[in-house]
Amino acid sequence: MENIIKIKEHSSFRGTYSGSGDLELYGSFEGVLKIKTLYVKKTGLFVGKLAAQKIIIEGEVSADIEAETLHLKPTGLVDGDLIYHNLIIESGGLLNSKRVHNMSNDKDIMKFKSNN
Repeated sequence: MENIIKIKEHSSFRGTYSGSGDLELYGSFEGVLKIKTLYVKKTGLFVGKLAAQKIIIEGEVSADIEAETLHLKPTGLVDGDLIYHNLIIESGGLLNSKRVHNMSNDKDIMKFKSNN
C-alpha cells in the first residue's frame, strides 16, 4: 500500500518537491510541486507552480497548473493559468485564469507526460 504524504493544518512547506505518490494538503505549500495526485483540502493553500496527473481542489490554489485531470469542488478556488486534459468544475467552484488550455491532441498530451 502506497503512503500518502500529508501536510497537516497549521503546517507549511516552502520549496520544491517531486514524487510519484500522492499528497494531501491541509496546511500550506509554497513553491514547485510535481506529483501523481494532489488533494487540496478545504483548509489547504497552494502557491507556486504545480504539475500532477490528478488534482482535486477543495481549498485554494494560486498557481500555474498542468494536470491530466483537474477536479474543482464547490469550495475550491483556482487563480492561475491552467493546462489540462479533463476539467470538472462543480457548482460553486471558482476558476480565475487568463489562460485555460485543453490538451486536445496527442502531441500536447505527450509533451505533458514527458515533462513529469
